[in-house]
Amino acid sequence: MLKTMLLSISNKCAYTCPFCPFKNTGEAELSQEHVRNLLEMIGTIEDMILICNEWYSKAYIESLLSLFYDRARKISLFLPISETKNLLKQRKILQSGFVSNIVFIMYHETTVPENDIYTLLSSMDVDIGIWFISELSNSSYITFQKVFPVAKRLGLKIWIGETPYSYSNYMDPVVFAFRVGGENIGLPYSSRYGYRISRAYIDGYPASLMIRPPVLSNILYLSPVGELAKHPKSQFKVKIEEADIEILRKIIFMPENLPLNEFIFIPKVNVNLQEELKGVEIDQTTIQLLEAIQTFNSLKVACKSTGIPYSSCVQKIALLEKKLGKKLVTTIRGGKMRGRSYLSELGLQILETYRKIIFKINEDLAKYE
Repeated sequence: MLKTMLLSISNKCAYTCPFCPFKNTGEAELSQEHVRNLLEMIGTIEDMILICNEWYSKAYIESLLSLFYDRARKISLFLPISETKNLLKQRKILQSGFVSNIVFIMYHETTVPENDIYTLLSSMDVDIGIWFISELSNSSYITFQKVFPVAKRLGLKIWIGETPYSYSNYMDPVVFAFRVGGENIGLPYSSRYGYRISRAYIDGYPASLMIRPPVLSNILYLSPVGELAKHPKSQFKVKIEEADIEILRKIIFMPENLPLNEFIFIPKVNVNLQEELKGVEIDQTTIQLLEAIQTFNSLKVACKSTGIPYSSCVQKIALLEKKLGKKLVTTIRGGKMRGRSYLSELGLQILETYRKIIFKINEDLAKYE
C-alpha cells in the first residue's frame, strides 16, 4: 500500500510560502485515463493529498476526487488560508464525502477567518487543521501567539513545520515549539503526510510537530504536467503514460536522500520607519516589541517573547517616547487590571503603518515569485 500520494494540478498560487516547491512546475489538465491506469497499478493509498491549487472547474475537481475516492483511505486538501472563501463556493463537492481533511497553510497572517471556518465546520463532516509555517524569528513567534488562541477556540488541529514538502534547511519545529511555550515535547511516535510526528502541548492544547525525515520512502508525487517523482524536487521523473509497475516500485520504495545541499535564495526585507518631520527612526526590533505588547497586554511578557531584557525594553521605549514627544505605551499599575500595558494611539498608528507596508511588500513578492 502506498503511504502518501501528492497531487498538484495547478501552479497558480498567489501565496508566499518560503521555499515553495510547487510554483513554476507547469500546468496542464491531467488525463483521467492515465490517472485511472496509474491507480490500477498502485492499489490502495493511505493518504492522498491535493495540494495548493487554485480551483479549476467544479466538474474537473469532482471527477478527480471521485477517481481517488475508492483507492484512498483519506483524501486531504492542503490550501493557503486565503482560499477559505473560494472553498466555501465548493461546499457541494466537500459535502459529497470525498474529502476527509482540510489543512490550511498559514505563514505571515495574524488573523484566522473565523466565520468562514465556522461555516465549513458546521456544514460538512471534515477535520480541519492549520499548518503553521514556523521560522526561528521573533516575528514568527508573535504571529503564532496571535493565531494559536483562535485555532484552539475553534478546536482545529495544529501542525507546525516547514512549508509542506519544501525540505528547507533551517526550520526546526521542535525548537519553535519550545520558544512558544510548548511542554511535554516527546520523541517522534508516528508518521503522517510523509513526515515524522512529535507531539507538544501548548497551553494544554496538543500540536503536531512535523519533522522532516532524513530519507524519503513510500511517497509519490504527480505534477500538473503529468510527471511522477518521489517529491517535487526529485531529479528522477517519469511521464505518467510511460510508467509501469517496475518504474513505480523504483520511485515509491527506493529510499532517496532529500536535496538539502542546494542553495535557494529568497527575498528578505527588513523595514524601519522614520517619522517625516522629526526624522526619528524606529527599527524593526522596536516594532516587534510594540506588536508583542499589543498581543499580550504585558510589557514583561512582550520583552520575554522578543528575547529583549526587561530593562532594555523599558529604556528603548522611554528613549523613543522622548524623541517623539508622546507616549507609546500606557501601563495600569493598580486595581483589577494591575500590570497590564496598552499601546497609545501613536503606538497603534506606528503598527498600522508598518503592517500596511509589509502587506504591500508581500503582495509584490508574490508577483516576483
